[in-house]
Amino acid sequence: MQKTDEYIAKRLKWKAGKYSLPTQHSFLFESLPTENQKFYSELFKSQNIGIPVLVFTQPKNDKWTVFGTRKIVWGEYDKFESLLISDIKEMRPQSLVEISETGKATREQVKKTEWDELTITNLNSEQFVIPAFKGSDFFAMWNILLMNVQLNRK
Repeated sequence: MQKTDEYIAKRLKWKAGKYSLPTQHSFLFESLPTENQKFYSELFKSQNIGIPVLVFTQPKNDKWTVFGTRKIVWGEYDKFESLLISDIKEMRPQSLVEISETGKATREQVKKTEWDELTITNLNSEQFVIPAFKGSDFFAMWNILLMNVQLNRK
């Protein structure tokens, strides 16, 4: 079955509802004020992200992540990076990546409620750190992205 952008957007919104989104730091793209929608749309108009569905921010609103039906886009202020959803190979909380690389802390010392960045590895084994707000917003973002990866598999 070929999944359309509209179908994927509908499923992502459904999943967001299961995580009680929107919250103070996560939003449905279509519910953003018009000026915010224009800002993001202009910023990555050449990226072909599909339909923008969700926006996750951190408390200062300086770091943000946008889920489209085809791509994830993240950045700080007006600088950004993007990645095709279908190119995602693996996802782990940044804190766990740091533990495995440095060995300086144990899993018990890093509280799950403090996780606020997700490390994504693409098919070329490049790693990208994606921001979100800690706690339930982080886990919602992670699980919605997992579903988006499944929906974008051919």
